[in-house]
Amino acid sequence: MELRNDTIFNVAQLMKDDLGSARIVTLDLDEFALDDDLIAIDVHGDLRLIRIIHGILASGKIKGLALVECVRCLEMFEQPFEADFDQEYRPTIDVRSGMLVDPPAPEEEFGTIDEVHELDLSEPMRQVAILSLPIKLICREECPGLPEANVGEEETGDRRLGVLNQLLEAELDDEPAAANR
Repeated sequence: MELRNDTIFNVAQLMKDDLGSARIVTLDLDEFALDDDLIAIDVHGDLRLIRIIHGILASGKIKGLALVECVRCLEMFEQPFEADFDQEYRPTIDVRSGMLVDPPAPEEEFGTIDEVHELDLSEPMRQVAILSLPIKLICREECPGLPEANVGEEETGDRRLGVLNQLLEAELDDEPAAANR
């Protein structure tokens, strides 16, 4: 099955199937929000939904391009990412009887299959995509950084350390006077 620009999948039929039954899902998203100010584009996922005793196990691999800002030059660029994920989903309503299912213990982590027997793959995909991004986002290895930050840096050193340099110079100036006492 193919999902286009959607992360919600109806699993009613799969919930009625025998344990171990599976569905292969191909997912393509033109745009996918990873965070308030972080967007991924051209996201592709190859997923497998497997009927397990308590619900559905969704596992797969996603890849795409995150639109991020370079920490050196502050320009936007496309950072490729690729990640695997596994997420267990449990129903809130029994598919055969329509009755509410007993909720599991609060410390158990899993997704839910809603009252119309749909599960949403977006949260586990979002989490693994963010975690797969490098901590230090640099557009290219030879990125020089901001032009105004590089002016004169070779001659004077790091301007942020200027105060420490002044203290060191003042201490050196006071040393000969202390030695003469």
